[in-house]
Amino acid sequence: MRRPLHPGRVPAAGATTHPVFANPSGRRWKRLRAVLLTLLVLAVGSVVFAVPRVLAPPALDGDSIPDGPTVLEVGEPPVVGEGPLVRVLEVLEVAGVTYGQDPFDGQVVAELPAADAAEIGSSRYVLHRYGYDDTASRTISLTFDDGPHPVYTPRLLDLLSEYGIQATFFVTGDQMVRYPDIMERIVREGHALGNHSMTHIDVNVSTAFRQQVEVVVADRVMRAITGHHASYFRLPYEGEDEESMRDDAPGILRAQQLGYAVVSHDFDPHDWAYASGQRTGEIPMPPLGEEDNITILLHDSGGTDRSLTLAYVEDLIGKATAAGYTFQSMPQVSADLRARTGTVEVSTWDRVAEGAATVLFVWPHLLLEVLFVVAIASMLGVGLFNTVLALVRSRLHRRRPVGERLPVAVLIAAYNEEVVIARTLEHVLASRYPVEQVLVVDDGSTDGTAARVRAVAVRDPRVRLLQQVNAGKWAALNRGFAAIDQPFVVTIDADTLLAPDAVEAMIERFDRPDVGAVAGVVKVGNFARNVVTRWQALEYVTQIGVDRAAAALLNAIMVVPGACAAWRTRAVLEVGGYSDATLAEDCDLTLMLHQYGWRVEQADGAVALTEAPETVDALLRQRVRWMYGTLQAVWRHRNMILRPRYGWLGMFVMPLSVLTILLPLVFTPFIAVVVVQMLVEQGPLPVLGYFGLFALVYGLLATVAVWLLRERPAHLLMVPLYRLIYEPLRAYLLYAALGTALRGVRLGWNKLARTANVDEPLPAVARPEPLGVRS
Repeated sequence: MRRPLHPGRVPAAGATTHPVFANPSGRRWKRLRAVLLTLLVLAVGSVVFAVPRVLAPPALDGDSIPDGPTVLEVGEPPVVGEGPLVRVLEVLEVAGVTYGQDPFDGQVVAELPAADAAEIGSSRYVLHRYGYDDTASRTISLTFDDGPHPVYTPRLLDLLSEYGIQATFFVTGDQMVRYPDIMERIVREGHALGNHSMTHIDVNVSTAFRQQVEVVVADRVMRAITGHHASYFRLPYEGEDEESMRDDAPGILRAQQLGYAVVSHDFDPHDWAYASGQRTGEIPMPPLGEEDNITILLHDSGGTDRSLTLAYVEDLIGKATAAGYTFQSMPQVSADLRARTGTVEVSTWDRVAEGAATVLFVWPHLLLEVLFVVAIASMLGVGLFNTVLALVRSRLHRRRPVGERLPVAVLIAAYNEEVVIARTLEHVLASRYPVEQVLVVDDGSTDGTAARVRAVAVRDPRVRLLQQVNAGKWAALNRGFAAIDQPFVVTIDADTLLAPDAVEAMIERFDRPDVGAVAGVVKVGNFARNVVTRWQALEYVTQIGVDRAAAALLNAIMVVPGACAAWRTRAVLEVGGYSDATLAEDCDLTLMLHQYGWRVEQADGAVALTEAPETVDALLRQRVRWMYGTLQAVWRHRNMILRPRYGWLGMFVMPLSVLTILLPLVFTPFIAVVVVQMLVEQGPLPVLGYFGLFALVYGLLATVAVWLLRERPAHLLMVPLYRLIYEPLRAYLLYAALGTALRGVRLGWNKLARTANVDEPLPAVARPEPLGVRS
């Protein structure tokens, strides 16, 4: 039984309604712009206020960043001294004694021995190595860069705990916010921390501002997560030999200017190179017995496998202990570093820096994981669900005996269709099912459309022409329904070429008295023109062959396309006909039929060819109208969503449609950021891997659709490119439609300029087996 709605909810046929989202006065858009502008001003003001405070180096303890020498002034200074720390000093000679003074505040920090003075010569600046306590003897400081790592850092901590050894971890800010629990464990177990930049960039070739961001934000993130500060910094990619140190002079100088001590090392076994296979053999041991104090550079992250490093550390512990060495963290052997470590009261700007880093480095990955699961669930879950339903329907769906010949009229709304209208009429008149009337409503055409229709009408009196002042497609269709006496009406677009048995296939589906409409199968007739048309052809096949076929089994079809559809005249008039409330008049009418309890079917044998846009510009204009109209229709009928009375349509198909609109609108910018990050950090292969996976899933769905609709297998050649076109197109259409809705402007019909490129003759349509089984 149909479920009639309350009388008076739907306007009479042909009545004008208020278009959904329309705001002719423009007041809504003005208010919205004012709100958006206010929010933008507040956001910009907040950034202007916060950024200088977040980027103020905590190591300077509130002092401003001092001026000092430039990199060009420092040049390539000689390297003197010994120790795990390195700094740029300005050479000062007083009474035959050579001193080194800080180049930024002028404070004398070291008296250089005569041997170093001789090596310095006339150089104005020098790279000075220093840092070990006078009491430090036979110590090894294990340092680990690039962490924390979610797997190897905990395993390393377990190993160090087993031997009671404390080490120093030079961590990056992006890894800190990803694994704050590991950071807390490092501090809790007494290990030292060091700053290794925010994203592990080469600070020597970065701008001064970028290095400030990298060092200061990483410092604040460490303070916020652990409650500890470590005002010393190790440059990513730094080396321990003199030539490498001179190359590092720009980064060292900038770090000093920001108030940070710069940490180097004494021995680098290049464990990362052995892990990556760039070097083979055993990782070399430090010169035990030859050096008194040794700071060793190792890595607990920054690569896929650090198992070799773990084995190396365990081997080193045994050999170094046997040689009489003890293991100490760097602050334990350096008073300079001890003075730069300790607990700290976490400030508001520390929290702001941590929050910003979390948004940039944690949320995108979490978002990618969530969206990946959602995408897989929607493509695999929903796609598989629809595919199974489509296959089940193909077993149940059989041609039904027509019985008595039901009176049928064909209705065409035309506007400037001179190029294609005659051929369209010829195909209709060639129908094997007797069509009593072919009515063309000329909606104010300015070309020779009417003359072409009259020329056909002279040869066949079934053709009839009505002309009206341009009022829109919806009004032309309503006038046609009002003028037709037949109980069933087939509507097609003016460029649609009907297969000879298309009308019969649709009329067969009206064997139940509650069937109000039947959707035909629209295919792209000019698919061979270029990539744009081939892409649309594949889209039409998969959407109709799988998605709409599945919806048909559930009586949940959302759109009966006006390009090829059959309607029970009484049903259309009962619900008020077409409306100008939306640009998707066919979707709007279909949902209205559902609200009145009419059933909607699909006839797989009712094939029609249509002319698809052949250029990107034409495609965008058409699809913006479609998307905007769909938004209007869904919003107008939002009372159907999650209403059990509307069955699968209300509980599944429409909610899923809403999600496919909302999720891309909200998350597309984040996805774009994630993709860019993946390209920068991991290269193109992971991104191509994601697209390849989705292409594979879509390819399976498309294969089923091609088989069910007996379509050309050549359509599957577009599968690899499908998502690459679909995703950017969908994002553009959604934002364009949203912008139009927010502005409240009214879009026009935007009818395509016809080219008459639809291929002829129509491909043969296989009949789906003998009559008998009813769905």
